[in-house]
Amino acid sequence: MNHLRSLNPEQRAAVLAPVGPVLVRAGAGSGKTRVLTLRIAHLISIGAKPSQILALTFTNKAAREMRERLRKQLGAGARGLVAGTFHAVCVRILREMIAGRVGTYTADFSIYAGDEQLQLAAAALDAATERPPMLLEPEEVLRRISRAKSRLLTPRLMARFSPDPVDRFVAGCYRRYQRALEQANALDFDDLILVTHRLLTEHHDLLETLQQRWQHILVDEYQDTDPSQHALIELLTRPAHGRPRSLFVVGDGMQSIYGFRNADHSIINRFADDFPDAKVIELDTNYRSRQPILDAAYAVIRHSRTVAPMALRAAGGGVAERCLLIHESKNGREEAEQIARSINELHAQGRRLREMAILYRTRHMSRTIEAALRHARIAYNVRGGVGFYDRAVVRDVLAYLRVIANPADNLSLVRIANVPARGLGGQAIAHLSAFAAQNEIALSAALAQPAAQQHLSPKAAEGARRLANLLARWQRMAAGTASPDHLIADVLEQSGYMAALENRVSPEDLPDARGHLQELMRAAEEHDSLSSMLQEIALLTSADEKEDERDQVQLLTIHAAKGLEWPFVFVTGLEEGTLPHERSIATLEGIEEERRLCYVALTRAAERLYLSWTPGRNRGQILKPSRFLDEILAYGRERVG
Repeated sequence: MNHLRSLNPEQRAAVLAPVGPVLVRAGAGSGKTRVLTLRIAHLISIGAKPSQILALTFTNKAAREMRERLRKQLGAGARGLVAGTFHAVCVRILREMIAGRVGTYTADFSIYAGDEQLQLAAAALDAATERPPMLLEPEEVLRRISRAKSRLLTPRLMARFSPDPVDRFVAGCYRRYQRALEQANALDFDDLILVTHRLLTEHHDLLETLQQRWQHILVDEYQDTDPSQHALIELLTRPAHGRPRSLFVVGDGMQSIYGFRNADHSIINRFADDFPDAKVIELDTNYRSRQPILDAAYAVIRHSRTVAPMALRAAGGGVAERCLLIHESKNGREEAEQIARSINELHAQGRRLREMAILYRTRHMSRTIEAALRHARIAYNVRGGVGFYDRAVVRDVLAYLRVIANPADNLSLVRIANVPARGLGGQAIAHLSAFAAQNEIALSAALAQPAAQQHLSPKAAEGARRLANLLARWQRMAAGTASPDHLIADVLEQSGYMAALENRVSPEDLPDARGHLQELMRAAEEHDSLSSMLQEIALLTSADEKEDERDQVQLLTIHAAKGLEWPFVFVTGLEEGTLPHERSIATLEGIEEERRLCYVALTRAAERLYLSWTPGRNRGQILKPSRFLDEILAYGRERVG
C-alpha cells in the first residue's frame, strides 16, 4: 500500500493494527477519515472481502465521503462494501428481516419523524387518565421517550426502574405512542436501532447471519454513540465461529457535544474496559490549525473532569503571528460591527468570504450579526435554515407518496385527506377514523367502505370515494413500471393539488412553491423505486445539507460546525450565560458538555481565530467573561511566565 508512506507513525500503527478491538483516539484535524479509509483498504489487502466489511457513520455526508475515497483508492475493489449511517444500515436489516418477527410489522413500514412523532405523542398525552406530575408538552414527552429508547428501555422497564415520577407517567404515554406506531406500520428513528437490537437478541439465527455477513465492523465518530448503538455494535461484533472480534472505532471524547441527542461520551472513555484486549492508539498531530489555536483549545479542555484531555501539536513548523485575537465589545451590536470590519479587512487582503465563518451558541444570536453584515454589504449564508424536505408543499406530496407506499400510514393520510379540499374536513375524518378503529382496518381502507360513508355528507362521501380510487390508481402505478417522478406528476395532476396551489399559497410565494415541487421531481428521477426514494428522504438530516459554493461568509451554530473547518473563524458570545449557556451552568454534566462545545468551536479555525465577548449582550444584565476565555488567558500567561 503506497499510501502508507505518507502516514505518520501513529496513523500507520492504527491502519496496520492486528485484527481485534481497536480504538483510535483521533484529535481534531488528525486525519481520522484517512486512517479509517486506509484501514478498510488494509483489511481487503490481507484477505477480507469488501462484502464482509461494514462501516458505520453518523451522517449521510460522512458515509458518502468514505465511499468516494474508497472508490478513488480501490476502484472496483470496493464493490460490495456497506458504508452508511446507523439508521440506514438498520433500515436495511429491518426491511429484510422484520416481517413476521416483530409484532404486526411488514417490510414496507414507514419511518416517522418530526410532526408525525409529535402528533402521536400529543395523542398519547391527551389519552392519559392519570394527572401528570408536572405540566408536560408533547415535545417533552417525546424527548423522554427518545431517551428511554436510547437506553433500550421498553415502556414497562421505564415505568419499573425510573426513579423520576415524570418518567413513570411518561411510560404510559410511551406505551400508547408505541401502539399507535405499530398500528400505522411505522417506526421512529430511535426504533430503527432499538427494534434491530431486539430482533437480533431474540433471533440468534438472524444474528449469526449478520455476523457471517459482516465480519469486520468500523465505526466513525464513536464518541457520539448512545447506549443502544453501543449495544448493537457489541452484539454484531461478538466472536463467532472461531473468528476474533474485528472492531475498529475512531473518535474523540473531547468533541462529544450531542448529549441532547442521547449521545454518551462515557462509552468511548470505557472502551478499554468493555473490550479488555483492545489496542488504543492516539493521533495527536493536527494537520489543520496553527499551534496557538491548538494551545487555546487545550487551555479549555485540559480542565475537563470527564474526558482525558490530549494536547495536539501542529504539523506545520513555526508560529505565525496574530493567530489568536480576543476582542471585548460594549454590546452585541458593537461586537457584530467589529466582526464585519475584520471580515472586510481580510477580504481587502485578497481572502475569499467563504474562507470565513461566524459561530454562535444559539440561533437567535445571528440576528445582530446579520444586520451588521448587511449594513457592511457583506454576502453571507445562514446555514441550518428550513431544509428542502421540510417545506410545506414538499411535505404534502411526500405524505401522498407515503400513503401510496404504506396504506397503514394514517398520519400521512390525515395530512392530505383534504389537501386540496374534497369535503373531508375534521368531522368527516374523525368519523372515518372511528369506523377504521372499530373494524380494525387502516383509515385508507375505510375510505372505500360504503358503511363508513353512510353518515358522511354527500360531498364528503364523494370525496372519500374519489380519494380511495386515486390511491388505488397510484398503488397500481407504483407496483408497475411508473417511475417515482412520473408518479409524482400524476399525483399533482389527478389530485388537483397543482391546480389548487395558487389558492393556498400567497402570490409572492407561489413561484417558490412551484419550484420546490419541480425540484422534488428532479430528486425523484434519481431513484428506481418509490420505496428507495422515501427511505433516502427519511434518513436525510439537516446536518447533511449540500455546501454552498458561493462566496459568502458562513453563519452557523457551533453544533452545526462540527466536522467543518475554515481558515478564519469568529467565535462570538464568550460570556458566562452564553458560552457556557445559562441552562448548563447548574450541573457538572452541563458544564462539561459546554466545555467540549467550546473546544470544538476553537478547533474549527486553521489560520486565525477571533474570540469576542460583551458584558452588555443582555439588556439590564452585566455579564462576565466566560470561564473558558479566562482559562485561555491564564494558560497563555503560564506559557510566557
